[in-house]
Amino acid sequence: MRVLAIMGSPRRNGTGTKVVRQIEEELRKQGDVEMTYLYLADVDLKMCRGCFECISKGEDRCPLKDDRVGIEGMMDRSDGIILVSPGYVQNVSGLMKNFMDRFAYTNHRPRFFGKQMMLVANGGAGLDKTLDALRIAIFGPHIVSELAYAKLPWPTSPKGDVKQEVKLRKAAEQFYRAMVEKDMRPSFSDYMRFRFFKSVAGSIGEWMPADLAYYSALDQYYYDFRIGAGMKLKAAVVMRIGSLFMGSMAPYAGDSKAMSGPATDAGDGANNQDEPSFKGP
Repeated sequence: MRVLAIMGSPRRNGTGTKVVRQIEEELRKQGDVEMTYLYLADVDLKMCRGCFECISKGEDRCPLKDDRVGIEGMMDRSDGIILVSPGYVQNVSGLMKNFMDRFAYTNHRPRFFGKQMMLVANGGAGLDKTLDALRIAIFGPHIVSELAYAKLPWPTSPKGDVKQEVKLRKAAEQFYRAMVEKDMRPSFSDYMRFRFFKSVAGSIGEWMPADLAYYSALDQYYYDFRIGAGMKLKAAVVMRIGSLFMGSMAPYAGDSKAMSGPATDAGDGANNQDEPSFKGP
């Protein structure tokens, strides 16, 4: 198994490294593991400019030429990914946040499918919020394991330390098991994300051509997988309800009533009522 640990701390030998070394030991007890440590402090990953090019026109249009493409390749070649960040003011580190910003296009166009992902937050209070941020760092890999590892600047009780080691061991075992099983079944939230983005891609294609091209090439899901009838039905109901609240997000095209007069029939959405038209109520 190839595992890539993406380290968000500016310290190479800090708590995060020590925790992941312990995780590596536990993984090796389960089977053959090839571990790679990628320290964001050591790579050339320039600060995101917020130009929106990667999201609207495609990641290849990013004006920053650095190690981002190489990092993509490292994730593509991995079976598992571990995202590691210290908790800074109940959030991720600045290095990890910039990593998230540079890979923000995966929030619109997920990739790295089939990869299993483990999240590790270390530090003091607020690690649950650090994990919340890590959950939306990249979309595509399946999050299968999470670990909040408290490390305080003063001595802690041996009993508490033992509990943390048990948590670490269980999280590592769960991560390894997921890499072996390679379960590709999408969650309902993943399927809803796909349905939403595919349904609106046509309406916003003028402003988001990369999304339009991406979703136009897809049919039932991001990859070849048979979605059950129950999940489809549930998603259709949720999409229909959601469409009632999305009018304010639609591209503005002037006063539609003044241009077209009162509606006399069901309109364009009549044949696809489970998908939001993104044109407002």
